[in-house]
Amino acid sequence: MLRFLVSSFILVASIFSAQAKGDCDISGIWNHSDKPAKLLIDLNKAEATVYSHDNHMKAVGLVVLKAVKPASHASLWDAQMYSAEDDSFVDVQITSKDCNQLNVVYQGDEVLNLVR
Repeated sequence: MLRFLVSSFILVASIFSAQAKGDCDISGIWNHSDKPAKLLIDLNKAEATVYSHDNHMKAVGLVVLKAVKPASHASLWDAQMYSAEDDSFVDVQITSKDCNQLNVVYQGDEVLNLVR
């Protein structure tokens, strides 16, 4: 009985802690809002890769975002995104809206929008 009470307390405390922080688990498959493509965000690898792309099958598996990590605010993440213009990875910020939409911003401009 004591084990059940302790387990229940830990479960309830962790639920309230996650809600208080407002964290979203951004891991998983996200739809590109403008293209017939999907990205897989893997926080264990701290990256997002092309999961599928109906127009560019060769893009599957390519790293789009790397070094994905939580920022100071609960619904923000810092990352690096590949820029074809610069032929390198550039610093971006990811924001979450209601845990169902991600916006990737580079130098103040939205460059990618993902939805669940």
